[in-house]
Amino acid sequence: MTLTHLRRLGLICLALALAWLVMARGYADYLARVLPQRALALNAGQPEALLVQAETALRAQRLDEAEQLARSALRSAPLSGPALRVLGAVAEARGDQGRAHALIAMGVAVTPRDTAGQFWLAINALADQDLDGCLQRLDRLLRVEPEIEADAFPILATIAVSPAGVRAMAQTLAPDPSWRRQFLGQLIQQAPAAVDVLRLFREIRAAGGAVHEAETDQMMRRLMAANDWKRLRRLLQTLPAATGAIAGLSNGGFDGEGRSPVLDWELDRVAGADVLVADDPMQPGNRALQLVFHDRRVPFRHVSRWLLLSPGNYRLSGRVRLVDLQAAQGLMWTLSCAEENLTIGTSERLAGNSDWREFSMVFKVPSENCGGQRLLLALDARIAAEQQISGEAWFDDLKVERQLPAGATDEETVPALETVIRSR
Repeated sequence: MTLTHLRRLGLICLALALAWLVMARGYADYLARVLPQRALALNAGQPEALLVQAETALRAQRLDEAEQLARSALRSAPLSGPALRVLGAVAEARGDQGRAHALIAMGVAVTPRDTAGQFWLAINALADQDLDGCLQRLDRLLRVEPEIEADAFPILATIAVSPAGVRAMAQTLAPDPSWRRQFLGQLIQQAPAAVDVLRLFREIRAAGGAVHEAETDQMMRRLMAANDWKRLRRLLQTLPAATGAIAGLSNGGFDGEGRSPVLDWELDRVAGADVLVADDPMQPGNRALQLVFHDRRVPFRHVSRWLLLSPGNYRLSGRVRLVDLQAAQGLMWTLSCAEENLTIGTSERLAGNSDWREFSMVFKVPSENCGGQRLLLALDARIAAEQQISGEAWFDDLKVERQLPAGATDEETVPALETVIRSR
């Protein structure tokens, strides 16, 4: 074999050795997270595998082993923030809180996206009563890693419902961070006391932010479910369109100026009928509520809304047009107290044919157990056979007006709500 051949053979062997080294190290990198021991058998200095082993030893409280493995990882990757965090955790476990904080802060500085390190610093900032520091770190984490919501939201909720933390929390929420909708949705549902959420709403506005419609609506539903009419009225006072909902009936013309769940109608679907807000063919340009029944049995109770009337005497009026409406008992408006489902008013039964005409009913809101009222348009049917209905019904211009006793003045019959508002 000539010298040239030997050189060529040597180069081939060297290339094969280098290729094996590259492949072994690449395979070790691939195995580092899933099979760290095998990765270290291929490359004893693989930093990620060393870190995985260090974290495993730390969780098992094998502190010396964890420290040794983390130092080995640092020798292979000197700017490994997670390795510094493990060393900090070892220092904390040994009672050296100052060294722990310094190491973990250094680790986060070199690897800002180390979630565990950022979370540790946030929790410790909270323990040190540094609310701003805690919230800033959690805010940054949630913006880039929404998957930590399950860990971060309970901490944020504790701050939000605390009188000492609500202002800082409001300042964090006011600029509308990406995680706000999910957080407030959970908080409104799960906060122990509604008053804590309402206080947070006030602080968000004071911080220059806004409480969004979806958040307000969700809070309204919570208050309604608890029959907390007093706080619901106070919440409505923060909305520009709330006057009609409190003093009487908003969006009585079905023109769209209201908003659910308190400021507008609930129009639900039901088989056998169409519930629409449509243009009135008798009055072009005017929109009204249209009900179309298809000659079937329909348990119709699918037009309703909430009212928040203070105690007193009232008159509900509106306009109706009927087009061959055939029903055994007809349609009827009913007003009930929400707390005890006590009926306080019913309209005439509506059936047959008529051009646009006025209808009305008078009722009295009692002074007790009637903070909220439910107005319902339903088919008055006592048995299933009476649910058969066909034809059309149109409604428009509904309104509720307070009725003054003979000889009384407006000043003597000011709704109790206005007294509440003036006293705030």
